[in-house]
Amino acid sequence: MFELLVVSKICEKCAYPAKLFFSTRASARDLKKYSHTIFLPKTKFPQRIHPGKRALLDDEIIKNNRFDELYNNQRLANKNGEFVLHDGPPYANGVPHMGHAINKVLKDIINRWHLLDGRKVHYVPGWDCHGLPIELKALTAGDSSNLSALDIRKKAKEFAERTVAEQKIVFRSWGVMADWDNPGGCYHTFDRPYVANQLEQFYQLYRKGLVYRKLKPVYWSPAARTALAESELEYNPKHKSTAVTLRLKIQNPPDDWGSDGNIYALIWTTTPWTLPANQAVAYNPDVGYSLVRGGRGDRYVVATALISSLAGLDGCVEPVLHFKGDRLKTLKYRHPLSGTSHSFFPGSHVTSDAGTGLVHTAPAHGHDDFLVGIDHDLPLDCIVDEEGAYTSKAGPGLKGLKVLREGNRKILELVRDDIIHKEEIVHSYPYDWRSKQPVIIRSSLQWFIDTESIKESAIESLKKVKILPTRNVEILMQQIEQRPYWCISRQRAWGVPIPVLYKDEEPILDRDLIEYYKGLVTSEGPDFWWKLSAGELIPEKLRSSMPTNLRKGEDILDIWLDSGLSWSSVLPGKTADIYLEGVDQFTGWFQSSLLTSIALQGKPPFR
Repeated sequence: MFELLVVSKICEKCAYPAKLFFSTRASARDLKKYSHTIFLPKTKFPQRIHPGKRALLDDEIIKNNRFDELYNNQRLANKNGEFVLHDGPPYANGVPHMGHAINKVLKDIINRWHLLDGRKVHYVPGWDCHGLPIELKALTAGDSSNLSALDIRKKAKEFAERTVAEQKIVFRSWGVMADWDNPGGCYHTFDRPYVANQLEQFYQLYRKGLVYRKLKPVYWSPAARTALAESELEYNPKHKSTAVTLRLKIQNPPDDWGSDGNIYALIWTTTPWTLPANQAVAYNPDVGYSLVRGGRGDRYVVATALISSLAGLDGCVEPVLHFKGDRLKTLKYRHPLSGTSHSFFPGSHVTSDAGTGLVHTAPAHGHDDFLVGIDHDLPLDCIVDEEGAYTSKAGPGLKGLKVLREGNRKILELVRDDIIHKEEIVHSYPYDWRSKQPVIIRSSLQWFIDTESIKESAIESLKKVKILPTRNVEILMQQIEQRPYWCISRQRAWGVPIPVLYKDEEPILDRDLIEYYKGLVTSEGPDFWWKLSAGELIPEKLRSSMPTNLRKGEDILDIWLDSGLSWSSVLPGKTADIYLEGVDQFTGWFQSSLLTSIALQGKPPFR
């Protein structure tokens, strides 16, 4: 039997509640006769509101408290200076969730605190409306196989507009103080004035020499068929690759290396699919190398510090000769696929920490490889198309094979006689954060912002910005410091066009053209670039002086540039007191906003 304490009355002598005892075997009906003796607070408020009535109640509260009038009223009434909170645009994709709620409510708390302190609050909510996820949603709605760029843009805009309308209803229901009804009270990255301003800012970057077009290796998503910036990558720590240690026959070994057996350089790679693009082997002139005897009488060149880690490969245990990397500069080796002759070149990225101390170099498919190729005038030809398949330049029997699947397996088969070790490794590898598929490095003509020339000013400016949590300050500075350039072109349809005409591959852009494009945005809308021919994109007064056979570019601007330029459209002449977003935006909006602001106005957009 258990004791249940039920307050039925107060004992007059001791002022303590009397106790009632009963058995747990009592029936449910017996228990009910005590319910009226329990003293609980009485209220007319319902204990639970039916979900169907919640929205009606929210609307009633907002209406009765005149929330919709508050933003404009405080702009007119408050006189104690202005407080500016710039809204980072949420993506116009999906239903609002707890992350949205935390974001908007935190901002609203801050704004209302300053309002109560007598300040005039500047807050313009916005939406990031371009980009691949929205385009993919448009493409998955029905048959998309024959859609033109204009068709895709139409569907994508309709989807974004629906999402914005749905999200706005929810944000208003949370009581967030803003000018929701005025068309100018919110911003969208597809708005005509916003796009026109973005074209202007692109031209300003171009005029300053901070934006340029060049052939460079970039992260490429075969799944999405577009270039990616580093901020669009996520790293999968469980990615599996086939790694091989491969021998490359040296054709002209020095006389003092002896003549007994063949001599090979050993390379190690986790991307065998890049071997058809091999143009060189990189070494470090300051690293010590050794000639090591193998089990089959062959000899191999490896970094001295790595001999022990290679001991199990073909019996590589007996060093024959030691020398500095400089001895390799005159040597030639035979390509394992084409049979052509290639050279060894120094590379500062080569270390003796892992692998063999010799690095297979494919200039079109690696960042460090590309620099070696530029320094030594090597071919930069890309052997992979936009879908991640070999082109005819890769060699016979490879065209059309996907490099991350059957193409990689085919290469392993072709070089099997020169593989002295093969293994499956699990390691961190970059993935496209949208498609969740692995990316490759692929050289192509892209547009870049020269972050190298502005990063020092950007880092220095952060010393005057208050950043919370403070532990993220060093992370942000380090990311900017390590960023060599920013690829801002994308090979898609749903976005802001890169407003450039080309004569062959030479860009054509000037002040008269950009003013004409801005006028077309206003009159025709952002679709003007896809509606009009290259000839129609030239104002009549310039047509006689322009080169013939011009073509228009087909790339769009990176959506991080869309949102990163929001300060120039929403805050003309102002500096935001606060940018508030999740810490993931240290690689996203915070960084793109800072870099564009430093480049265009020489100061951060936020305090």
